Amino acid sequence: MHITNRPTNLSRHPLVYALLALGLGSSGPLLANNPQHMGTVVVTAAGFEQNVTEAPASITVITREDLETKQFRDLAEALADVEGVDVLSGTGKTGGLDIRIRGLPSEYTLILIDGRRQNVAGDVTPNGFGAAMTSFMPPLSAIERIEVIRGPMSTLYGSDAVGGVVNIITRKVAPEWGGSVRLEAGIPQDSDWGKTRKVDIYAAGPLINNLLGLAVRASRYDREATEWILAPGADRAGRNPAPGESEQTNIGARLTWTPSQEHDLWLDVDRAETWYNNQDCRLGNIDGKSTGTGGGANCWNTAAINPNAAPGYKDYMEFNRTQLAIGHTSRLSTGVVDSSLSRTTTETIGRTIPGNVIGNTYTVDGQTFTIGDDRKLETTNTILDTKYVTSFIDKHVTTLGAQYWQAELEDGLLTETHDQTMVAVFAEDEWRFTDDLAATLGGRYDRHDAFGGHFSPRAYLVWNTTDELVLKGGVNKGYRAPNLNQLIDGINGISGQGATINIGNPDLKPEVSTNTEISALYDNRQGFSGSITLFQNRIEDRIVGGTGDCSTDPISSCSANPTATYATNVDEAKTWGAEITARIELTDSWTLAANYTRTDSEVIADGEKNGKLGNTPKHMANATLRWAATDQLSLWLKGTYRSESQRFTGNYEDLTDQNKALIDTVGDLKSYLLFDLGGAYRVNQQFNLNATITNLLDKDMAGFKTYEYNGDTYWASEYFHSTQSVAGGVLPGRTFWLSGTYNF
Repeated sequence: MHITNRPTNLSRHPLVYALLALGLGSSGPLLANNPQHMGTVVVTAAGFEQNVTEAPASITVITREDLETKQFRDLAEALADVEGVDVLSGTGKTGGLDIRIRGLPSEYTLILIDGRRQNVAGDVTPNGFGAAMTSFMPPLSAIERIEVIRGPMSTLYGSDAVGGVVNIITRKVAPEWGGSVRLEAGIPQDSDWGKTRKVDIYAAGPLINNLLGLAVRASRYDREATEWILAPGADRAGRNPAPGESEQTNIGARLTWTPSQEHDLWLDVDRAETWYNNQDCRLGNIDGKSTGTGGGANCWNTAAINPNAAPGYKDYMEFNRTQLAIGHTSRLSTGVVDSSLSRTTTETIGRTIPGNVIGNTYTVDGQTFTIGDDRKLETTNTILDTKYVTSFIDKHVTTLGAQYWQAELEDGLLTETHDQTMVAVFAEDEWRFTDDLAATLGGRYDRHDAFGGHFSPRAYLVWNTTDELVLKGGVNKGYRAPNLNQLIDGINGISGQGATINIGNPDLKPEVSTNTEISALYDNRQGFSGSITLFQNRIEDRIVGGTGDCSTDPISSCSANPTATYATNVDEAKTWGAEITARIELTDSWTLAANYTRTDSEVIADGEKNGKLGNTPKHMANATLRWAATDQLSLWLKGTYRSESQRFTGNYEDLTDQNKALIDTVGDLKSYLLFDLGGAYRVNQQFNLNATITNLLDKDMAGFKTYEYNGDTYWASEYFHSTQSVAGGVLPGRTFWLSGTYNF
């Protein structure tokens, strides 16, 4: 019984083909008319293989061939043109981008690799470094495809799968030896923007035929520093969207053992390292090269430097991950059992114990801390997953599963190691009433050792009304547990360049979301296809930092800092909108594809509207015109549009007088339209070339405008706003990008 290959009549669903090409935005032009690219099978939406149009979710697939036409340094950039996905509404300290789905912040997006959770329970990238985690991805040459689900999937995957799920599917070990080497380089026209270089290597094949196989993979990415994006006469201080010098390395291997046709076993090991240069204090003020804790002068302004002060940063930072995983697939007479055990250790290096005098000591709960010493930041997550898929009952495909998740957090500022355990069971059933109508019902129960149990149900219906039209929709519940740091009863971190002691709140509850969506997918089978999806997300018990105050409403953690604020469950939030795609074959060789996303949001606090949930623009669109010039050469032109977005998420009347003056004069973050021009050339069966000119018209996004306040003149960027975080971002000017792939 081949449960994972339930037959579907692909010829009845030609819209699969259009949606796949369309959802990719800038997908490779050589693939636009390739029928092998159209009959797409996905696994993330239900836990077993099924046709993408019949999946009980809104899903987009990006293949390895599509990725080869893109220039990206991390997972966020790889998803930049997927409908419903926003990666440009904020910029981390490292210059990295976040993944926001349907207007929800990045912490509501769950990242998987081959179905295994990559999000960690403890925050080891505090103070604005969370975007560095998106660089932890396999080399491009090791990726088979990326599946992007828009909407909650907590029923199958648990916490964090509120906004959506991104599942990176890696290549299987081939029965014959083969592989690829890929080189790429990006050269900006303006030397103020740093050059980039990347190499990917992949090889796989049998060690013992039909028994033992091996796959090895490696990648290296180097980026030169970009000059600071500054207003005229401004100091190099505070956050800046310009990325600094960095190096990213990934190396891994997978060993597979197939003792029989019924059993597969595998062992996978992966090491990812990222290094960032902080010699210019771009990431944080360096110990001994600043005024002291709390900011002030830094290594660019030496006049007031205190060589004894430790704000908490070294002249470099590293973010590293080590993952070891083993798994087993058993094909029984009644179904398929998939199990895996993974252990992931994630660490930050380059942070120190902050304080006013390097070398001085202080004692907390009998433990001594030395100012200026290395601050350990490490979390270890051990996860056991098991899943059984069966079609033992006629017209039903049933999934039963369980998960055990144990997490530990070590922080050099804390007096003890903190841990948590979650156990979950889930069940889901696809009931095919007829060949054209199927319903999916499921539920998951999670038990958390801090706040007890939580149940997440979902219901979804897929109806193939005709050969041309598919209707589907459903309601999903999602939830997000507070991370380990947020639940600590006492000190849980430091902010403000070492000046502010932060505390946790052990009484936090998980956030809960309800998502409703309905989709129509159409293909006239004569060269035109399209889809429209309407969605709404509603989040309750939203966790918001700084909403509790020790001076007016003390909790147990306040004993660590009686003047601190802390996070509470106070807000309700909603996002809603539409995703529209269209594709038309103009001729046999010309194709036009486009997608459009409309997103809006609101936050409700104490029963009143309190601004927006985030600064995702209301309108986003991508359009790609492709020309298959010959069997070997293909060219494409892509346009990307983003409407203006919120500079501040709060209500105008609640802003400071200076920020009101800024909005009145400069306005919100500016809209823009960018064009990219690219091509792909297949030299022969082994060698492919891809070339792209990004920001073809060389749009300058580093400009500033002035505004007046209290008789003084201030500068503000039109495309980003920098305070404790960076809203928006700045894309490089015209850049020439070339890659070559050799397959062997």
